[in-house]
Amino acid sequence: MTDDQQKANIDKYRPKINFSALFKFIVNHPGLVVFIVYAVIAIAGFIHVITFYRHFDLDVIIYLEIGDILVAGIKDPMVMLMVMGSFTTIFILWVIAYLQAPFSAWLHKKFNKGFFKFLPYLAGVVSNRSFWWTSIIVTIPYFYLFISIHSEKKSISIKEGRTNVVLVQSDAISDRNQQFSILGTSINYIFLYNLNQQDTLIIPLENVTAIKPIIIKGKTSKTTKEIQLNTKEN
Repeated sequence: MTDDQQKANIDKYRPKINFSALFKFIVNHPGLVVFIVYAVIAIAGFIHVITFYRHFDLDVIIYLEIGDILVAGIKDPMVMLMVMGSFTTIFILWVIAYLQAPFSAWLHKKFNKGFFKFLPYLAGVVSNRSFWWTSIIVTIPYFYLFISIHSEKKSISIKEGRTNVVLVQSDAISDRNQQFSILGTSINYIFLYNLNQQDTLIIPLENVTAIKPIIIKGKTSKTTKEIQLNTKEN
């Protein structure tokens, strides 16, 4: 086998990326590219919402609208960072697969017959398309694993009182000095956690008149002022 033939044989085991064609696709179909990226962010955000509120025994889905799910990933910078990390991980896997093409060729040649001929299929070296399908499938456990870890750490931080707390003025709260941590908000509700009583409180936003951050030295600016949510009088 000549050097050119050997190179061609190895190249067929390398995942192909035509960067010029990829750039042309992005330029010609910017809307589709934005949709794909945003869909990934929305999926990651949905996983975060489920895993985070689960630590507070809250079935949050029944309180959410479609719009809440679509923006869930954008609300948390860490989720956005993990989405970028998933694309970076796929690129790293591509580099590894590209460099190990000689081993893939050897593996396919070595086990293309007999009882162990299924090994190349499991390793994903028979077709470079299998690499891309594998990369897409890998992102699902990637999101669930790392976003679950982030959600757990975030919930522990809230339960241990290491996050900023607020005073909430609402007809649903009798004690105006009760301090809460804000778990999150939706289009219609605000989700609060009472550190002293260790329970959650769900209040319709229309019943909240104001939220006042508690100034903690070194955490919250002294210029922070009360945020009026509506003009309803106490």
